[in-house]
Amino acid sequence: MFMSETKRIFSRPLLYVSFIVGVLLINRPLLEAFFEPVDSASITQILSVPLALSSFSPFAAIFCALPFADSFCEDFNSGYIRSVVSRTGVKKYALTRCLSVALSGGLVMAGIITVTIIHCGILADSPDTPESISFMRNSIWMRSGIIFVMNGIPYLLLRVLFGFLFGCVWSLIGLLISTVLTNKYVTYIAPFILYQMLWFLLNETMWNPVYMLRGDSNFIPSIAFVIVYQMVLILILIFSSCLLIKRKVRR
Repeated sequence: MFMSETKRIFSRPLLYVSFIVGVLLINRPLLEAFFEPVDSASITQILSVPLALSSFSPFAAIFCALPFADSFCEDFNSGYIRSVVSRTGVKKYALTRCLSVALSGGLVMAGIITVTIIHCGILADSPDTPESISFMRNSIWMRSGIIFVMNGIPYLLLRVLFGFLFGCVWSLIGLLISTVLTNKYVTYIAPFILYQMLWFLLNETMWNPVYMLRGDSNFIPSIAFVIVYQMVLILILIFSSCLLIKRKVRR
């Protein structure tokens, strides 16, 4: 069933819309660099521009929820869920739905970050040095020293991993909401509203999941914290969504 759901993910136009619009939005500050000469800069310096100055971060949750978070709504409202559950059982359906939704959001966000890193790598023309990235001196990246390990490859891979986990979290939040209110438009909009609320209510605390995409905030304790925190959120969201799907289907 999971393989068929994976094919279903890649057959949805919203997956590609989210990816393309996300890539264009986050890379908007860098597009002018293709047409105008820029000062010498390293990949880490250039990468800080789209992550900090684009309009992507405030809307990031939407790009996670759009691809597939509404899939339960579609199955439930169309009655398709009954035929699937009769063949596979509600437990298997619920778990597969959670994993496929998490995968959709994770892939979109990881893809957006990967394309952005490649773009920055093309524009970069000097190596990272402690002086060139001194503006990050209080971040987890400088504190860990990982930026200078193996020419920064582990650092860039962790950026992609952060994006993947972030995408999983916010797509699953959309799914969780859809198990309560089976309306696809609410599924798209509610994660964004919650995202903005958490940004305000948990501002400048390490528990704000909004900051997990970039991991640049000075109050985040470590790289491990970002990974473990998001994985715990994913497990909680999967458990909660599975429970609510079972109750919804068995009514």
